[in-house]
Amino acid sequence: MWLSENIEEYLEALWMLEEEGIKKAKISDIAKKLKISAPSVVEMLWKLKKSGLVEYGKKSGVSLTKKGRNIGKKIVRNHRIAELLLTDILKVKLDENATCEIEHHISDDISKAVFKILNNPKTCPHGKKIPE
Repeated sequence: MWLSENIEEYLEALWMLEEEGIKKAKISDIAKKLKISAPSVVEMLWKLKKSGLVEYGKKSGVSLTKKGRNIGKKIVRNHRIAELLLTDILKVKLDENATCEIEHHISDDISKAVFKILNNPKTCPHGKKIPE
C-alpha cells in the first residue's frame, strides 16, 4: 500500500504520541506535534479513518488501528535509523529535514543493513528507543 509522506507524518505523530502515553490523541495534540492547524488535522483524520488507519470520533479522540500502528512504528524506526545513518556512519551534523526525507524513502533492506552495521542499536542519538 502506497502512502503519501503527509499520511506517513500523521501516523508517525500518532505513534509518537502513543509512545508519550497519549492513547487517545486530541486534535490539538496532533496539530501541535505537526505544527499545523486543527482544521487541517480534522480533514486528514477523516481520510485516515476511511483508509482504516485510525479510529476517530469527534468526541472520542484519535487512536491508531493495528494497521496504522504498524506503519507509524515503521516510520519512527526509519526516522531513528536515518538519524544514526547521518551521525554515526556519515559523521554529519544531525539535520531534521534530511532525516525526514530519508525516513520516507528508506527501504526495509537499507534500514536492516544500517541497523546491522551499527550493531543493533537500542536508541537513536536523542536517546529514544528504536522500535523493533
